[in-house]
This record gives sequence, C-alpha cells and structure tokens, in this order.
Amino acid sequence: MSLDSRNSDDTLRYDYLISGFHSHPIFGMDVCLKKTIIATCSSDRTVRIWDYGSQPHALVPSIVQQFEEEAFSVAIHPSGFHMVVGFSDSVRMLNILQEELQEYHRIPI
Repeated sequence: MSLDSRNSDDTLRYDYLISGFHSHPIFGMDVCLKKTIIATCSSDRTVRIWDYGSQPHALVPSIVQQFEEEAFSVAIHPSGFHMVVGFSDSVRMLNILQEELQEYHRIPI
C-alpha cells in the first residue's frame, strides 16, 4: 500500500531498532555464545555491550564504558561474565557487571 492511498486517520509509527551508536569507527566486535550480548570497541574511546535479546527486533546498548585511550580489540568469554580488551599499552581483563565494566587484571605490553 502506498502512502497516498492511506486514509487521513492512519498514522505512521517509526521505532528505532538501534540506538546509542559509536561516534567513530568500530575497531573490534565479539558475540557471546551463551548470552544475547555483543561487545564493540571504537576509536571514540568507548566499549559498549549491546543486548539484542532484551527487546524484540532491537539492539540496545546496556553498558557504555569510557576509557582514557582507544581500545583496539575486544573478546567476550563464552559465559558472558568476563571480557578482554586490547589497548596500545596493555591488555585488560574486565568483569561484565549489571551497569558497568570492572577491571580486575591488567597485563602491560
């Protein structure tokens, strides 16, 4: 049906499928095997955890963590509770908590 053939009572409704984009190029991405989450890292110095199972047909950022330097790679543990993020000077192991990422070990390069 074209828009011209609709009645004047019909209204169009648009829903965003994705929100909270990175503002710069994405360097790394990983998908968790046991949870409905995706991790991305970008040159905007953020690491984001996206939950694609919380809302049907939507991708929602559940955690956005800002860092002082750019993250170049990211990997999620299959359980979905831990992740590794690669920076230019170190590799950091992080716990994925309810609303934040918490560093528990750093390996200098």
